[in-house]
Amino acid sequence: MAKPSTSSRASRNAPQHRAHRYIDALFTDDFGRQSKLTTSSANGFARKKLDAAAQSLQLKGERHEKQLRRIEIREWRAAERSVAAELRESDHRARLLRRSLRTKVRPEKKIRHTPPRERKRHWPYAAVALPKYDGPVIDRRGQRGVFMRMRYYSRRTAEAGVSQRVVLYCFNGAELDPDGNPYVATNIGMTVDEALCGFDHLEQVNWAAQKNAKLLMHGILAVDHRQSPDEMMTCGVRWAEETLGRFDLPYLVTLHAPPPDGDQRNWHLHVLWSFRPMVRTGDHEWYVGEMLRTDLDNLKAMKLFREMYASVMTEMSFKVGQNQVWTAKSNADRGLPHEPQVHLGGARTNQARSGEYVAENEENHERVMRSKAAVIDDALRHADEALARAQDTARAIAARFARLPALPMRVPERIVAATMVLDAPAFGAVPRVSTAVIVTPELPPATAERAQVIGSFEPPQRGAYRLSSVGIATGAAPRSIPRAAHMGIANLRIRPLPGPKPVMLPAAMPVASAQALAPTIPHLPTAPSLRLAKMPAQALRTPIVPRPIVLQLPALTLAWAPPILADFGRLDRAILRAREAQRRDDERRKREAEMVVRAAREARAVADQAIIDRRSLEAATAAAEPRGSKWQAARALRQRALAGWDETKRSSDAGLARPGRMLPQPGADRSTDQSAPTRNFPRPPGQGIGD
Repeated sequence: MAKPSTSSRASRNAPQHRAHRYIDALFTDDFGRQSKLTTSSANGFARKKLDAAAQSLQLKGERHEKQLRRIEIREWRAAERSVAAELRESDHRARLLRRSLRTKVRPEKKIRHTPPRERKRHWPYAAVALPKYDGPVIDRRGQRGVFMRMRYYSRRTAEAGVSQRVVLYCFNGAELDPDGNPYVATNIGMTVDEALCGFDHLEQVNWAAQKNAKLLMHGILAVDHRQSPDEMMTCGVRWAEETLGRFDLPYLVTLHAPPPDGDQRNWHLHVLWSFRPMVRTGDHEWYVGEMLRTDLDNLKAMKLFREMYASVMTEMSFKVGQNQVWTAKSNADRGLPHEPQVHLGGARTNQARSGEYVAENEENHERVMRSKAAVIDDALRHADEALARAQDTARAIAARFARLPALPMRVPERIVAATMVLDAPAFGAVPRVSTAVIVTPELPPATAERAQVIGSFEPPQRGAYRLSSVGIATGAAPRSIPRAAHMGIANLRIRPLPGPKPVMLPAAMPVASAQALAPTIPHLPTAPSLRLAKMPAQALRTPIVPRPIVLQLPALTLAWAPPILADFGRLDRAILRAREAQRRDDERRKREAEMVVRAAREARAVADQAIIDRRSLEAATAAAEPRGSKWQAARALRQRALAGWDETKRSSDAGLARPGRMLPQPGADRSTDQSAPTRNFPRPPGQGIGD
């Protein structure tokens, strides 16, 4: 007998099927086709879906890592470029600023502010000796031009020590602030003595460069006299920092007030600088560059200087509340007829203010007179154009209204409003009020018709007026009863008279039924065959005074009263007045033109007399003195040739391009310019004498 097995062995040794049979099922593929679910088909379906999901997650993670890596690489490269640019800039500055200067023996005598003494003039007309305009020159865009005059002192023409003399001139003429300190600012010294030493050392370096070297640059900038001295000085220092200081160029800025015998609007700034870099490193110690910034010493840079000064003036004007826009364009570029004046200089200005004859000053007076006359003529021309446009508009509107049909009657118009039509004469005897029953004809219900008015505008809507309440019923033919028809007369110029006071008259009148209360205004009186009915007596209602129809002309687009079409005499008078005004304007312009021509003729006569006197004086001098050398004759010939060439270039308009396109456009980012690190402005207290 076989040994029995345990339960676990029995289950393990139990007979099993060789192949499992799954329950039949169907699945749908990507194309919507149904297939039987088997191990092979399920394996392929499950493997594809699993691989796609895993691959999507893996690709997403890889893309994120690559993006982070690209951002990191981009930031690293940007940092490398920034560091390389800073290294190049520092290397460039090190090459430019290679020499160190130090004052060996400092001057013992300190500089004191010594204002120039006032000149005592015996001529009482010194204040009006120089020509001037009545106000600022502003174009039609509301812009005002800046004034900037630049010159340089050359080794060929200037003498040694010119830098010290010019610095002292600018310092002594500076205006004093409320604390008694002069308005002076510089970036190469804490005091004026140190700045004077720095400019003196810089002149020696520039003197050794070449024979015609530029020793010092001197600029004069006009400021707005309506601003305070502090605001004027702020404009000058800010312009110097933006144009010179950020390139390590030395500068000195002073503010000068107008002289007592001059134009009191002539507040101006004196700016001294050099195109050789110079940086202060200590007390009376500097670094001086070996090379010049020639990229800033050209015509394009000078135009850029003007643009930057106009920008600074505009910003300060808006800051103080004047809201004045300044421009760097000349008068010719702005379309103004003002002629430029000839610069006199200090010596000839003193001669003119002392009462002496100066030909250039007389020429400036003539130019100012011609400019004022041209401005007046330009204003009259624009006024004539505006008047002509207004007259053309008025004539067009008048012609438009003239084509409309004319009114049949003149103003005032009379409009008759009839409230009831009876078979009776228009103006008959009024019957005496009694208690008798009046038989009223039955009128068919109708609606009120609008009054027929001849004109170009429709009258406003008007409701029908009811005079009394009458009961309408069937009855016999009406009898002819004399009764006056109500009439309303409207006068457009005379106010209408007040209506009659309501009076309650007891009378036995028929009462109108509710269905017959609709009033009617039929056409001409007719005699319909109607039936009559008697109604109990009732009181009359309050009569309603009819209103006249007043035509309401729509408002025109222009701010003037519309013409009265019926009154053609008014149009004729308006045209005559316009012609008379035009004739007066023509006569006035003719008189002004004759006055200008007469003034120009007198000025030419004076100039011719001056030329004759000068020629006679030159002839007498030539006869008394020996002849000039060949060099002087050649120099005179060259000056005449240059003058002719200048006139040719001016007449052909072959000058330089218009300024105004060198500044960055609004919204441009200036922070990307890493050519030179910008300095904080204004300087903290204690770093300059101008603070």
